[in-house]
Amino acid sequence: MSAVTRRSKERVALDREAILATATELAANGEAITFRSLGTALGADPTAIYRRFRDKDELMAALLDGLIAASMVRVDRGASWRDQLRDGAVCTIDTFSAHPQIGAEATAISTGGPGELAVIDWILDQLARAGLDKQQVVRCYAAYSSYVLAAAATLSEQRLQELAGVPPTSWVGDLRAVDPVRHPSLAAVLPELLVLTPREVFLDGIDVLLDSFEAIVGRH
Repeated sequence: MSAVTRRSKERVALDREAILATATELAANGEAITFRSLGTALGADPTAIYRRFRDKDELMAALLDGLIAASMVRVDRGASWRDQLRDGAVCTIDTFSAHPQIGAEATAISTGGPGELAVIDWILDQLARAGLDKQQVVRCYAAYSSYVLAAAATLSEQRLQELAGVPPTSWVGDLRAVDPVRHPSLAAVLPELLVLTPREVFLDGIDVLLDSFEAIVGRH
């Protein structure tokens, strides 16, 4: 029996909110999101879900938009622009990878929904607060948002692999054949590279991005 509470013996009003809440719960438990699985969890015929969502693409876009909004809840809106952007990145990566069936779609779907639009506006505002001019804000937004979404999607995909029983691999791949004579710089840091987790790698990348934004402001 799934961790999702089965509602097959009770009638459930199939409004959008109920469907989205149940689908998000399925994703948090690593279960596949299909109209059939939703129907089972909601105690309804799967075809009833089509009255609220015309297809799975529309459903996934709504779910992703909800995760985007949820990822911002823990961000301290009174913090500095840098702390807000870093916390936003961490929360996005962690929220998406905790719902891997949805998070894996992060780079494939642009929702255009209220969650996505609010977060875009928030990112742009933080970059403007940093002291960047209009063109710099645009370019830094593109770098930041694409990086965070790629990180979130990648970690979500890795989580799906883990749930499928696929053994984890090092983020740098198989480097057992490194020859310290031919590749001395790589051999010198190989142990340190191998112990880094994918999450640590992505968060270090966020810090590098934010350092670069500060450097741009410092050149003014």
